[in-house]
Amino acid sequence: MAQSKSVLMILAHNNFRDEEYQATREKLEKSGAKITVASTIKKGAAGTQGMKLDPDLLIDEIDGQEFDAVVFIGGTGASQYWHDVTAHEIARAAAQKGKVVAASSHATVTLAVAGLLIGKKATGHVSVYEKLKVQGAILTGSKLERDGNLITASGPNAAREFADTLVDALQ
Repeated sequence: MAQSKSVLMILAHNNFRDEEYQATREKLEKSGAKITVASTIKKGAAGTQGMKLDPDLLIDEIDGQEFDAVVFIGGTGASQYWHDVTAHEIARAAAQKGKVVAASSHATVTLAVAGLLIGKKATGHVSVYEKLKVQGAILTGSKLERDGNLITASGPNAAREFADTLVDALQ
């Protein structure tokens, strides 16, 4: 039970994967977690499948240490965070505090570029495998990987397992 745990979900302002967001949020909320959504806009973030939502915070307003977990939602839009210093600082700060840090699909590159996947087992969308390897990740090609408090998933096909693993990690 992730009861009274706080989870920061970071998603692209455009082209995040609806399924990855929805499955993860629903499972975490059912377990009692409080969700805060952040992006680079506060109105009208758009998913690849037509979902629209209004994030709670701008990424620049975040103190990553306030949360028990930081989750980067995938989709092609996640590339906006690959070279975003603020996103890297949030991920590194959470990891340094021993918090759960997770990413799915294209968002796994953000963790890799932030230096969190060096020597760690990881996976991601097949189109980003080379980027993960170049950044020092031990690429497994699995649907889902958990290496300590780092969780990575391949994409929408792993959304449920990703959500389940996050809940387990927060217990």
